[in-house]
Amino acid sequence: MRYLIRLNLIGELIIINVILLILFFRPQESDASNIIIFSNIAWFLSTFFTKYYYTNRSGGILTGILNLSTLFVFYFLVFYAFMSFFHKNQFSDSQFLYYSLWLFISLIAWRIIVFFILSKWLIRTDKNKKNIVIVGLSTNSIYLKEFIKKRPEYGFVVLGFFSNNSKAAANEKILGTFSEVEHFVLNNNVSEIICSLEKVDKDRLDSIIKFAENNLITIKFIPDSSGVLGYNFVLSYLELIPLLLIRKNPFDEIPNQYLKRCFDFCFSLLVIIFILSWLMPIIACLILIDSKGPVFFVQKRSGLNNAPFDCFKFRTMRVNDEAHILQATKNDPRFTKLGAFLRKTNLDEFPQFFNVLLGTMSIVGPRPHMLKHTEMYSQTVDKYMVRHSVKPGITGLSQVMGYRGETKELYQMKMRARVDRFYIENWTFYLDLKVVYFTLTSLFKKDDNAF
Repeated sequence: MRYLIRLNLIGELIIINVILLILFFRPQESDASNIIIFSNIAWFLSTFFTKYYYTNRSGGILTGILNLSTLFVFYFLVFYAFMSFFHKNQFSDSQFLYYSLWLFISLIAWRIIVFFILSKWLIRTDKNKKNIVIVGLSTNSIYLKEFIKKRPEYGFVVLGFFSNNSKAAANEKILGTFSEVEHFVLNNNVSEIICSLEKVDKDRLDSIIKFAENNLITIKFIPDSSGVLGYNFVLSYLELIPLLLIRKNPFDEIPNQYLKRCFDFCFSLLVIIFILSWLMPIIACLILIDSKGPVFFVQKRSGLNNAPFDCFKFRTMRVNDEAHILQATKNDPRFTKLGAFLRKTNLDEFPQFFNVLLGTMSIVGPRPHMLKHTEMYSQTVDKYMVRHSVKPGITGLSQVMGYRGETKELYQMKMRARVDRFYIENWTFYLDLKVVYFTLTSLFKKDDNAF
């Protein structure tokens, strides 16, 4: 990884110096060398003080870009202050902003290139791979294994599971029982142990933690989703008396509400102006040509605090009496030819940007369900109604993690509700950006759940 740091730094310094020379200076400039030297020093200082250098391959490209943005702001302020004090007459503010814009775009492009080169290289080589074992066979631990398998660029390899119930999942590789963890780890170059808290008892967990710390092995935990450890307790006070709330809802904080609403409003407005303004008339004409019926399908769905709202979609089915009670299925005979295409490409969801603009939905949040499904699943899925404590979204964390489309089995809805609760309790603006990013990238990948 140290070679990656050097490659990044050398590449970025070359970009900074080349853009400075092209946009800023002429051969007769006597102070050009001083400015170039300080620019390089400012970049070194920025990387040192912000600690946001691109070294974590598991963070993804979005993390790298956000870290670069923070680093760049620090560099911009330091370099601008230097130029204002010592070289004010050699540049204008507009010239400096022009330089900064080109530099920022170039640095982002550079980091994206480095990220994809690194990803391809890591997929093809076993060098720097980290062997992982998972202690405890649960729904969450199996999902984690599948997720790691789909992300080879992160450099992790799951060797298998340890479980006292070898018949719990016939398709999973069981390496042994809990008592065999330590011997296997020491003899198979394992660098990380991940424990599923809902499957490992306290005494065994204490033993594994002590073993890992004594042998310099990283240990991580998959939260218990069923017991008391599954709650995200928050400390509150009644005057001087401390109390624990059962869960945190970041959306109860006014600044978070304004931040999310501002993002929703601006994002939806841009989509409506630059995309839907020309796309919607085209799709509307095609729908009218393809089959009889209205252009839009408006359905009552469960929103914030379980209040029903009108959810807008392009119509994808022939007009039928079961549209508001029967969930769409793969190869549903009710689909029109155009409708099947719209659903496959998610274009049928685009009118929901009007819902976002009106404030009944958000860009990111739990997907809204039909009223009938909300009534049904609230009786069969534990804590299902928690997902209605925030606005529903056009996309959501559960969708980008694979829990989208038709729910044939009850456990699929349980997992969707569980991921939605995690999103609510752990929301950050950065998490919303990640969900949007993965939603956009998924448009170019095959998804068996899309139909």
